[in-house]
Amino acid sequence: QDDEDLEAELEAALEEQEAEWEEDDDEDEEEEDMAEPDDEERGSDFDEDDEEPEKPPEPWMLPLPEVTNNIYLKSYFPVLKWNPNKAFGPADRRIWVVDHFAKSFYCLDAKGKTRRQHDANKLLQLERNVMDPRRARLMFFDAAKSYEIVFPSNDERERFYETGSSIRPAIRVYAPSLTKPDTAVDGGSTTTTIDGTKENAVVQKVPNPFKKTGELLDRELQGRCKINSSKVQDEPVSVWCGTFNMCGSPPPRDSSSLESWMPKGKYDLYAVGTQECSYQKEEGEWFGFVQEYLGKDYLTLASMQLWDITVVVLCRKKCLLKITNVEGSTKATLHKEKCGMKGAAGICLRFHNTSMAFISCHLAARLERTKMRKINVEEIVNQIQLANKDCDLSSQFHHVFWMGDMNYRVEMENAEAAPLIDSKKYAELLSQDQLLNEIDEGNILYGFKEAPITFPPTYRYKKGSSDYMNDRGRSPSYTDRILVKSMSNTTIKCTGYGAADVHTSEHMPVYATYVVRCVRPHMNCFHRDQEPRPQFEFSEIVFEDQNHLMFRKPMVMIYSPFSEHPHKGKSSKTSTMKPSFTGESLPGPIKCSVQMTEYLERHALIIIFRDLAE
Repeated sequence: QDDEDLEAELEAALEEQEAEWEEDDDEDEEEEDMAEPDDEERGSDFDEDDEEPEKPPEPWMLPLPEVTNNIYLKSYFPVLKWNPNKAFGPADRRIWVVDHFAKSFYCLDAKGKTRRQHDANKLLQLERNVMDPRRARLMFFDAAKSYEIVFPSNDERERFYETGSSIRPAIRVYAPSLTKPDTAVDGGSTTTTIDGTKENAVVQKVPNPFKKTGELLDRELQGRCKINSSKVQDEPVSVWCGTFNMCGSPPPRDSSSLESWMPKGKYDLYAVGTQECSYQKEEGEWFGFVQEYLGKDYLTLASMQLWDITVVVLCRKKCLLKITNVEGSTKATLHKEKCGMKGAAGICLRFHNTSMAFISCHLAARLERTKMRKINVEEIVNQIQLANKDCDLSSQFHHVFWMGDMNYRVEMENAEAAPLIDSKKYAELLSQDQLLNEIDEGNILYGFKEAPITFPPTYRYKKGSSDYMNDRGRSPSYTDRILVKSMSNTTIKCTGYGAADVHTSEHMPVYATYVVRCVRPHMNCFHRDQEPRPQFEFSEIVFEDQNHLMFRKPMVMIYSPFSEHPHKGKSSKTSTMKPSFTGESLPGPIKCSVQMTEYLERHALIIIFRDLAE
């Protein structure tokens, strides 16, 4: 869905919910409950080790002079209004103000006149652009359209994101310097009241944002403001993923029979993928069914469809304010004459600072088409356009959930497989599973992991029956799978993997559940230690082993979420399979816009090699 449609849909769906996020001074406990869903809401699969405390954090008073960089509690940010169709001019200059004491955002023109004012609890999304390190997007419930703005530097954008996140009543931020020292009993979280009244008021000299002369002016900070702070870096989020090849049949008439596959109301995020979803008489019929099934406590973030392949992602309403950068994409395979209308649909999002992608695919059928399935996967990975368009989808997200009818078979005759299935000796059956063998040999989906399979093969059933069909004497197979690839510096736990007893199709639907620890916004601007800021420098980048791709004009690009990017370098070697970058051919130093090591350790540098001759 494009941005305008998504904005309209969210605004209409949430109109009646606005009161839930409107906070007065006496509603702090209610907002804290919103920020931290309890165990019952997450579902029975939630692990107790990941649980947040049920007791609401105690309020804590912190004098304003003790806050590092307290000027960010009322900060002015010169920006430009983003317009992709024309060059920037004087009329595009804006000043955005984040005022914690007034609990408001202000948009001023270049002369200081207020153009717009929005309460902090009206902010729906504060989104940082992935491709442009200086751009950001704000979306308010009470604004007709979103604001797309460009900062002078990535450093300025990060400071705006940090102070803009900390002002929001429904967001708990990682701010150890603002958190009560003895918070162990409260699970590391407090609602911190910053006191700038009477003798705690502060006057700071700051650059005049309306002039470029370097003139300083006095800015007075007084009053009280509140920040939901924590010493815990991440927030547990429960995720349900499901895939179902429907074989053209509608979902069960009695929707309660879907409970064994898709339990209602137990998870923060639901990602539902289908294949052969051709029963629909109207566009979006299946998406509407899923939304109605999960009920009014959930919102559809995005839905994508390629022929009869679909994916839809829904979130719990109280999680909506923590989700940004929602995108969708599809990719059709190129070999229709051999494998039919196959391909994938994908959706990505960012929950706080943790990125996720959900892929629903349908690969080439038949036992003997293993190589064709590999080609299908390569096309999907390389050509689905999500988030960073310079990078393939498998390498840029913290977590990639890959699900679908992958059509890999068990290479065994039915006469041999049947007794193994009856006796539940699935491990012996899986020893001949094509997908597992391909992954073990490094041929496909490098880095993806699948939870242990403890359920019977999901294909091929007689419709309406739990009996397998006689498929030319071949073994039933695990065609329907869910895998995940996660960066090494992340935390994810699979809490369930199974197949549901639903027999409206020749396939059984499969589900997997996870707890993902999503990284909260880090308050570098308020952190007690402002120095040193790390800088990454490369002495050499060399291909040691690579023999399948010829680079005629090798180039390297480095992306990071904490600096200006991309950083580029061009190799002096040409027409080589082992390019190297040294000296002046290396990308320049990567200067970090953040200094908290906890933040840097949770993120990554993405290094991309390209051929300029292409």
